[in-house]
Amino acid sequence: MIDPDDREKAALVHAMKSMGLLMGEIGWSTRFKDLTAIQAGKLAEAAVDGFQASMLASAPRASSEVPF
Repeated sequence: MIDPDDREKAALVHAMKSMGLLMGEIGWSTRFKDLTAIQAGKLAEAAVDGFQASMLASAPRASSEVPF
């Protein structure tokens, strides 16, 4: 990501928190190279889902008002 804006930076923090929760379950002493394919996939999913959820939650709401 090049030059993330404030909303994207906040979404990255949310993504890291999602990953952190999962790492708590896996075990913080587990090195990335020792993760199973399933664990690595779940970490990637947690990162993407956390980022997308934060971006969606912070998106400007569309107005239901007709513009004319």
